[in-house]
Amino acid sequence: MTTLATPIATRLKSRFPASAPGATEEHLDQSDEFARAVIDSVVTKRGETLSVSLQSEAEAISISSRIELLLLTVGMGVGSCSVRVAPSFLGHTYPAMRSLAVALDESGLSGVWSGVDGRSIRLVDAWQLFISVDAPSARQPVGQPDRPDTLLEVVSADRISTDWYRNRVAPRSSAKGLTTVFYGPAVRSADGGESLFDRVRRSNLTKEWRDGVRRHFDATAQRAGVSSAS
Repeated sequence: MTTLATPIATRLKSRFPASAPGATEEHLDQSDEFARAVIDSVVTKRGETLSVSLQSEAEAISISSRIELLLLTVGMGVGSCSVRVAPSFLGHTYPAMRSLAVALDESGLSGVWSGVDGRSIRLVDAWQLFISVDAPSARQPVGQPDRPDTLLEVVSADRISTDWYRNRVAPRSSAKGLTTVFYGPAVRSADGGESLFDRVRRSNLTKEWRDGVRRHFDATAQRAGVSSAS
């Protein structure tokens, strides 16, 4: 039976190199490491919960667009549904949708993919859905899946209410083998409170300490290390 694992295996190495060009073993690009860990979890259907600390929304868009493009292209023939959740439509969702649309066109898929209801992108049998906390969609287009089965991304998770996520997202993200990833800043909020992203990061670091399996990635620390070295 054809699964996502078969085509992904042939494209993973070129799209997400094991290290940044010219990087030494101790200075691997953690954003690429994170992306590879996400794809590996999707391929193996382990359903990992992963997190990454970034410096900007632009970095989150860059990473997520590459992951989403790969999952759409390899899932177009076998079917898949991924969801990207973000705080605002204008500040987070629209730029991310535009980035993915450009990536699809540059990959030679112009005229093959289609936008659906201004909130989703469909490539044959593969779907990428976009949800904004401040402007949730009022209706579900015909044929569109109602929940993710491949990947759930929570972007700027430090700005999404834990209660909102627990009540609105978690109940629809229980598919077996679903990979969930959280993007957020390295610095905690100024008010000292623990955000949704802080909780996920702390949980992942605790699990790493216990079993040694990498779950949290810090691209800001890697970049700072390279800057100080130069």
